[in-house]
Amino acid sequence: MPSHELVTEGPWAGWTHWRGHFPNRFTELLGSHYYRRGPDGRMEAGMDTAEKHLNGLGHLHGGFLMAFIDQVMFAIARPSLSPSVGAVTLSCDTHFLGSGVGGMPIYGTGEVLRETGRMIFIRGTLSQNDDLVCAFTGTLRKVPRQLPPSV
Repeated sequence: MPSHELVTEGPWAGWTHWRGHFPNRFTELLGSHYYRRGPDGRMEAGMDTAEKHLNGLGHLHGGFLMAFIDQVMFAIARPSLSPSVGAVTLSCDTHFLGSGVGGMPIYGTGEVLRETGRMIFIRGTLSQNDDLVCAFTGTLRKVPRQLPPSV
């Protein structure tokens, strides 16, 4: 189960640091992720970006943005999940609206459009300094939470 620690100092003060249960898994390659309930009541996620997130043209890499979108979808769905119910991504439709800048934080927010007994339908956006970088829609399927075997 991931750990969630409230940050009390620095630029992410007031956000919760999202750490995976397994430190050597894919999401740890992206960097530290944070989430909180925003002023409008919607869940939002954020993270710092760095040179390792850039493509050959010096903009945020599309693969990085799509991986971060996946993290944002889970932050948005967090209120619908529990220690016994997790989720997996079934689909994610991404629209690139602008080029992201490395070295600046990136933020994602959105909303649950519909939730059923097994599915969560989500839409949202990524932005930097009020500039839209991506818009997305996605579907998560709820599954019983089990700790995967370590590799």
